[in-house]
Amino acid sequence: SYQIKQKMESNDKFDSYLNEITKTNKDIEEVNFDEIDDDLAAFQEDEMVKQALQRGVDLKKYGRDLEKDLKICETDLIIQHVHNNPQVIELNQQMLQCDEVLARMQDMLQSFQDDLSNISKEIKYLQDESLSINIKLKNRKSIEEQLKKFIDNAILLPDLSAAIISSDINENFLNGVISLNNKLKYLSQTNPSNDGSSLDIPPINTYVGMTLLPELEKLKIRSIIKIKDYFINQFNSIRSPKTNIQIIQQNSLVKYAPLLQFIQQEMPNVADELRTMYVESMSKTLQNLFKSYYNQLTRLDLIVATKNDLIVIEEASLKSMFTQKISMSKRIDTFSLGDRDKILDQIESDPILIHLALAEAQKYPYEALIRSIIKHLSDAATNEFLFVIDFFKTSPKDTFNRIFGRTLSLILENIENYLLSCYDVIGILLMIKVTHAQRLVMQRRRIPVLDAFFDRISLLLWPRFKQVFDSNVKSIKNCNPKRLGPVDLTPHYVTRRYSELVASILTLQTGFDAMGIGGGGETMLSHDLQIIRTEMIGLLDRLSLLIVNKKDRIVFLINNFDQILSLFQERRIAGEELQRFEDLLMQQREFYAEEEVNNSFSRLITFVVQTEKEMASLASNESSTSKTNSGIILDDTIVESLVREFASNWRNGIQQIHDNVLAYFANFRSGTEILKQVLTQLLLYYTRFQDIIKKSYTKQPTFTRDIVSTATILMEIKKYSRTF
Repeated sequence: SYQIKQKMESNDKFDSYLNEITKTNKDIEEVNFDEIDDDLAAFQEDEMVKQALQRGVDLKKYGRDLEKDLKICETDLIIQHVHNNPQVIELNQQMLQCDEVLARMQDMLQSFQDDLSNISKEIKYLQDESLSINIKLKNRKSIEEQLKKFIDNAILLPDLSAAIISSDINENFLNGVISLNNKLKYLSQTNPSNDGSSLDIPPINTYVGMTLLPELEKLKIRSIIKIKDYFINQFNSIRSPKTNIQIIQQNSLVKYAPLLQFIQQEMPNVADELRTMYVESMSKTLQNLFKSYYNQLTRLDLIVATKNDLIVIEEASLKSMFTQKISMSKRIDTFSLGDRDKILDQIESDPILIHLALAEAQKYPYEALIRSIIKHLSDAATNEFLFVIDFFKTSPKDTFNRIFGRTLSLILENIENYLLSCYDVIGILLMIKVTHAQRLVMQRRRIPVLDAFFDRISLLLWPRFKQVFDSNVKSIKNCNPKRLGPVDLTPHYVTRRYSELVASILTLQTGFDAMGIGGGGETMLSHDLQIIRTEMIGLLDRLSLLIVNKKDRIVFLINNFDQILSLFQERRIAGEELQRFEDLLMQQREFYAEEEVNNSFSRLITFVVQTEKEMASLASNESSTSKTNSGIILDDTIVESLVREFASNWRNGIQQIHDNVLAYFANFRSGTEILKQVLTQLLLYYTRFQDIIKKSYTKQPTFTRDIVSTATILMEIKKYSRTF
């Protein structure tokens, strides 16, 4: 069948091609030969045509064979159709049944399509409804948020309202008042709220504002009365004895500071009244506390100096009432610094505890009492100023000044009264430094409320210091040396008192700039030290005049100057004062060396001085001539006697000098220096004596053999220097 089918298809193709050719021949004139060529080319591409052409098949014969085969195939097909007729009929019936089923399915699908169309319409409708509802929901949420803001801003919750009405002041009451204050502020607005919660309507013009605001005002008045009573009770409790004020301030006042701010905003006159009541209560409390503390401190006061404790004290004042002995305790204690300056390292230490000090029977100089009371004051001022800032918020400095005005005046008055009878110049200077140290403490705390107080203390202390210091200067200047007791070669007690005073002042003066004294105080102090130094040097000169012997006068001045320098060096004092007395000491040592050498070798010294003077005079007159000798004719007898006298007595003379230095000067270091200086002076004179002999004699006389060599004298000097 397959082969027949292929042949039929080939024949059909061939017949169609022949038909095309036949048709083409009919109208040959209309044929497009280019198309024919294309068709022939396409036909030649056919596989069967290619095979036929390759085998050389006769097309006509091939066509007849093909037609014959087609007839045979047609006959076979008819036979097969007749044979399969029942199956064809059955197939036809099945196809009809399928058509019916498909028709029913088509109707069903059409119905489904109609239902789906309706559902789509409903879905679209629901989508539109959902979009509309969503928009409505958003609008309602927006309105709800604005209404919620409005309600939150305008309506006072019942529990907060109940807390305000309740009798206790606590956290709930505080929160209720804060909420009430916010509601009042909101509903009192005459313009629409900035957050849009009032919907472009001024809150005061809303129905809620018009109906609720009067009720809130009543609640406000009730809460203000309650707050006022609470604060009045707290202010009164501050006055109670043994009350811990800081606990009340922190737990009962600062904690509820917003309540006072509420009153300040709503009723400023009531707030001012409360401020005045607190100022009065706290002012009286502080005044009483510091008054009591100061009175107790005065029981611990150690009197260091009286009006008679000056640098120059007459001998009668130093003697005891029942004996003629001089009390040495009265000589230097007043001006000795000792360990009193340690208080400057205790500026921020705890104040003095009265009960402990009384139990231990302790006494303190007044600068320690001042440090203690100013320390208390600084701490109290710091706490109070910070409290005023936290509690009252406004005008803190004015409020502080009103609170502390009485207390500061009380302290200043007490200090002024004490200074009227204070003659402790070192104590006053320490008080000046303590005061400024406390000023620096307050500056570090950044609490500048006591600056005026510290200035006023300084204005009390500096004039009093000047007055007491000048009294000491006058005691030196106006004293009668004859009434100061016997004057011997040892340091006078006035010298010790003077050196103690100056050393103490100079010790405290160190770091004045760092302590911020300034303001002319340091210049004034330096000037006063120069004045008292000049007066003291003058007094020592007047005292030395009471000594008959010149050398003893020099020894007296050396010992006194050495006393001053020794104490300065012991206290590590440097500067102009030290240099000035070193210069004076060196000058007196030179005088002593000259005097001591002259006493032991007077003939030799006199001869050298006179001869050198004559030689110098002759040299000046004959300056144009050049000579190998002095031109002076010396007395050989005198020169020989001097040489032999020195050769026989020089060791004894040096021994005498050594013994004198030991007797005159107790200070080992100073005595050593003086001995060296005297022996050096002796050696210089003897060297000059030898030079005169060499210049006066061209031929050395025989007595020159007895001249002691310089080396021998140096060896002897070194021996005494080692054994002093």
